[in-house]
Formats: sequence, C-alpha cells, structure tokens
Amino acid sequence: MEFYTQNNVIFLTGGTGFIGKTLLEKILRSLPQIKKIYLLLRVTGDETLQGRVDQEIFGSRLFDTLKTQYNNENEFYDKVVKKVVPVQGDISLERLGMSERDLEMIQRDTTVLIHSAASVSFMDPLNVALELNTRGSLRTFDVAQTLPLLKSLVHISTAYVNSPLESQRVLEQIYPFQYGNPEETWAKLSSMSSQQLDDYTREVVLKVHPNTYTFSKSLTEHLIQTRFRDMNLPMVIVRPTIVGVAISEPVAGWTEGTSSCNGLALATALGVVQEWEGDENKTQDIIPVDMLCKSILMSALKGDRALPGPPVFHVGTSGLSGPTVHLMCNIVEQYWQAVPPPALRFSSDIRVNLVPSTHFKEHFQQRFSKDIEAMYSTDHAKAKRAQKKLARIYMIATYFKHFQVREWFFDASNAMALDEIAPLELRARLSTLIDWTEYGHTYNLGVHEFILNESVDRSLRINYKFTPRTLPFVPTQQVASTASNRTDERNDRDASSQIPAKL
Repeated sequence: MEFYTQNNVIFLTGGTGFIGKTLLEKILRSLPQIKKIYLLLRVTGDETLQGRVDQEIFGSRLFDTLKTQYNNENEFYDKVVKKVVPVQGDISLERLGMSERDLEMIQRDTTVLIHSAASVSFMDPLNVALELNTRGSLRTFDVAQTLPLLKSLVHISTAYVNSPLESQRVLEQIYPFQYGNPEETWAKLSSMSSQQLDDYTREVVLKVHPNTYTFSKSLTEHLIQTRFRDMNLPMVIVRPTIVGVAISEPVAGWTEGTSSCNGLALATALGVVQEWEGDENKTQDIIPVDMLCKSILMSALKGDRALPGPPVFHVGTSGLSGPTVHLMCNIVEQYWQAVPPPALRFSSDIRVNLVPSTHFKEHFQQRFSKDIEAMYSTDHAKAKRAQKKLARIYMIATYFKHFQVREWFFDASNAMALDEIAPLELRARLSTLIDWTEYGHTYNLGVHEFILNESVDRSLRINYKFTPRTLPFVPTQQVASTASNRTDERNDRDASSQIPAKL
C-alpha cells in the first residue's frame, strides 16, 4: 500500500510482547515494502541483542508460516531477518536508554513509530505501572519529537481506560479525567513516595479503576490530550479490548502468555481452578490479535499534526456482537474434558463454574485450598514446582474478576470506517460477525498448542452444549469461620493467605 511504500522504516517498542511480536510478524509477512524495522530491546546479564532476536523473535513458532515462504534459511535471513535492526534500550530510562549513536541512527530514517511497550499486569504497584506505562510513554514521545521524518506515531492503549463507564456505549474519544486536572495529578504522583503511592492506590485509584494498569493508561491518554499541541506529533491512539488468540493469521490459535482469558483456559486445563467469579449473562469483548494488528497498521494512516487532538480507534467486538461469559465458559470446560489430559494437569476435576461476587472469595478458597493440600500430601516437591507455575494463573483468577462481572459496549465506528478502505492484506473485517463457538474452540486449541506446548488434533470437532454455569453456594463451617468485616478489596488481596500455597 502507498503509505508504507513511502514510509518504510518503522521503530517498534514492545516487540517481544504478545501484540508487538505478532505485529512484527505481520509487517514482515504482508508488507514487503518495509525496508527496516528498528526494534527496541532490553538486554541484561549475558544476553545479547542478536541473541534475543534469534531466540525470542525468530525462534518463536509464530514465524514458522513466514519461513515456509522461502527456499532456505539463508534466503529467509537475507530477505527477512536483515530488516530487523535491534536497538539496545529500555523505556524506564531517559532517551529510552539508547546510546547517542543509536539515537542518531533512528533519527536518520524513521517514519513510523509504534509504541507497544507496556506492563499489562493487573498486580503492579502504582509506582511500577506509572514508570512503565505513563513515564515510559512520555519518554517515547520525547524521542519521537526528535525524529524529523516521522509521519505517524501509534500509541497502543486499552479500551478499559474507560472502565468506569460500564453498561453503556463508550465512544472513541477521551472522556473527562475523573481525578481532576491530569497535569496536576501527574505532578502530585511524581512527588509521592512508594508508601504514599500505595495509599493513593487504595484510597483513590481502586475506587474508580479496577487496577493500576487501566489507571496508568488512562492518565497517559489525558496527558497526551493536554500536551498534544505542544508535542506536535502525528499521533493516534489505538484502544484494544481483551486481546485473544489469532483467528487465522499466521496460524489460527497463535498465542502466548498467561494473561486475560489465557489464564482461565490454563487454570481449567490443569484442573487447578473450577469456580470463578462471574456473571454468565455478561458480554465479553474479545478481539483476535491478528485482527488487532491489521487495525494498528491501518491506524497509522491517520496521524496528523494539524488535528486538535489524537484520533482514537477502539478495536473490539462488543459494539457488534461479542461472546457471553456463558458461551466462553462452556467451551473452555468441554474442550478440556474432551482432549487427553495435559502433562502438567494436577486434578481430574475439569469444570468451569461461576459464582456470584457475594460468594466468590469463599467458594474459590474452598476449592483451591483442597487441591493444593492434596498435592502436598503426595509429592511435596512436585507441589512446590506446580505452585510457582500457577502463581500467575492464580493472580489472574483473582484480579480478572472485574471483566467477568461487568460489561461495556465500545463503539468502533472510527476503526470500522478505516477497515472498510483497507487493502486486502490489512483488512481486519471488523464488521463481520465472528462465529464465537468456533473461535472459542480455536482459543483453547491455541492455548493447548502454544502455551502448554503439546501436540493437538486440529481436526477435532466437539459438539458443544450450552448449559447454565452459575453454582449455588453453601458455605462450609471452615469458610464461614474465616469471614470478617474487611472490605471486599482487602479480602481479595488477602485471599492467598487463606490458601496453603506460597502464591
């Protein structure tokens, strides 16, 4: 396409993350006119830049499809690998930690900057979330201002910056900041100690936002808005919803990591968690990562310094037809009941049941405690190893509740209009209804193959049946005895102390 023919040098942050890596593969596979991609990478210890590229990027199965398009490794190296220029840096450092030489290098020819680097953890202390997601973004914008040939800057945010606006249609705009003046808020936060930030999180942030991640992303957007004219950058904001496995490219089911819906699938697959806090009637908003990457690349066309503010693009499905919690939970349960048990499975009790918020903590503790105690009684070493791997899954099961009991409807008019004019290789088909039963099957198959690293039968077909997921709850004496008058938020944070596991 003409835009990338003329603007064929990209600077990418976050290229080793799920979205960034998938985006890199898409660029290399579908935009041959791109001549060079600067890839900001952090190296520690004995790591080398090229080593990270070879192992974490091109060593990933994500690139298997692209490799088949070339006759041999030498041709793949000459036509693909050489385009990726690793640049040592770190978004937590001024000037992104780049050397003077590297900065001058990217200044010579960078025309598009895609900022994907972020911490997506829901459990980060506020100082960490602000350092990476807010201050790291501001540092990236500072570097962008030194790029004389820059035609577009794509900032990847999240639709859940507007998580307080639940049960309504959320437009592609920046709503008023709910904490007052964003510049004053940022100045105040920047002067706080770690203890003060922890207090602010508890007393202010968590009364509006579900976690520090969405708060830090929201603050960043509002700082972009207040500084837009002064920065004079051709910036656009892309807000994905819950990012799921690839629907088709480069292979259906491609995924990595244990965040969001992957955590539910993994915990079910391993027989670790059977009860989740949730409302089966709520609509979820899941966007396949390959559809998102196409929209990101198209959004770059709309960067314009002359605009009064940055264009905003929601990339999601709830505005058209998203899946219900009921549908996805049924598919997760029945997939893992149908396939051979994964090697790491801890329990044969494979269920996905939902419990209302009023009872979730007691029900979850009940079940988790029983399973972990059983493992310790048979094989202490195995249980200890399992706990380490399950720590992240457990935290996701605890902190993802906000997105299981609430729903949003994100208007995607801007993104859909842009998608309508996209060339075939970048058309995400956002206006096409997704077969959520098929996608749910693909989702679990992808987790099975790419996260659990097991062979899967892609010809497998399951006759999914959709039955109620919500369980009635009868508290046991043990659970009843642990009840207290602590706030729900404090209870959730203390849940791990009620479980005989070092999670």
